[in-house]
Amino acid sequence: MFLREGRKGREICKSHELPYELVIEILTRLPAKSLMRFKSVSKLWSSIICSQYFTDGRLKVSSSPQRIYMWLSFNKSPSQNVSVLLSSSSPADDTTMSSFVVDQNLTIPSMEGYFVSQVFCGLMCFINGPSAKIYNTTTRQLVVLPDIEGSNIVAEDRRNKKFMYHIGHDPLHNQYKVLCIVSAPIGICSRYTSEQWVLVLGGDGSSRWRNISNPCPSHCPFTQRLTIKGRVYYLAWIICFHRVLVCFDICSEEISMFQVPEGNAPWHFALYTELIEYGGRVAVLYNEDFDERGVMELWVRDDAEKNLWSKKTFVLDPSQMHLLNGIRFRVQGTTRNGEVILVPQNTSRNPTTCEMIVEDKTTTRFHLFLYNLQNNHLRKVEIKDTSNRYLTNMWDIIGLDDVENLRYL
Repeated sequence: MFLREGRKGREICKSHELPYELVIEILTRLPAKSLMRFKSVSKLWSSIICSQYFTDGRLKVSSSPQRIYMWLSFNKSPSQNVSVLLSSSSPADDTTMSSFVVDQNLTIPSMEGYFVSQVFCGLMCFINGPSAKIYNTTTRQLVVLPDIEGSNIVAEDRRNKKFMYHIGHDPLHNQYKVLCIVSAPIGICSRYTSEQWVLVLGGDGSSRWRNISNPCPSHCPFTQRLTIKGRVYYLAWIICFHRVLVCFDICSEEISMFQVPEGNAPWHFALYTELIEYGGRVAVLYNEDFDERGVMELWVRDDAEKNLWSKKTFVLDPSQMHLLNGIRFRVQGTTRNGEVILVPQNTSRNPTTCEMIVEDKTTTRFHLFLYNLQNNHLRKVEIKDTSNRYLTNMWDIIGLDDVENLRYL
């Protein structure tokens, strides 16, 4: 389709003495908002802008600043009246970034009960139990994922089922895939049963979930996911208090497990642990003592083949301890410069019942902290909403992203 329109486009451009390649170059450099409007200029322009060739080329030349995604809830239940906001960094240089400015409201109608679990390459994943939707923040396309058919765990009347969704990109086949881990405890949280499902996004919409066989033991994820070089990593339980690092290769769709260093981590290790990228490697960050003592423990996976880990301890400079002020934090990945993103929490979970506890803290002032481990420097970054219209008692940061994705799914 694109090649046929390309020949036609060259003829049209030639009649106007404008090289076809120059038209492509010009369109590639236009803002995403302009491109969305220019699709209505002609069928030719629409076919160019929507073609995979064009969208892939734009991703390669994109120099967009990192943008922060956050959600707000206007009730004590996080599943009600959720407003998702997109904020852009200002200034664009991450090394001097001192604030984000709210510039778009991405609230989607009829999304009650859903919450955002991930943002990846301009795509947001909304989940509500077994149901999931993918939203392209640039094209505003919303894709409802099909139900998982043939799942024993979904079909059975099991309590405490858990669904983990993750979007990834297969560079070999240039496809976006969604990984879903379905798990449930057996007995009194002594061990787990789990299934792995994969869905390819795009095409004619006929894609269905495929069950992926897993030679590894059944497991239950308990951390956020981390994507590095075409692999998805997360920490999981295989039996109560026995944790492992799980790796899913997006291209081969193979799953493998590795032991993680235990150290002196207590039983509630999962409440204060996240995976982050550290120098291009997988690392486990343990931050239970950070709010009170300014101490973080980092285990870095130095050798992937031998699964060798090294320990690093970071202690915040006493002159910066006043910034913490006893605030609880949740780790939300790292920036392009490797700074750890720390999100203040006015929520917590009961370690016994796992129920969410919300403190009354109504505010229109939002912020996060960025911790540079190399320089041992912490800085506060404000999220500015000049309208002051978002008065909420519950908010959170989903993550940072720097992609304007024009691909239609």
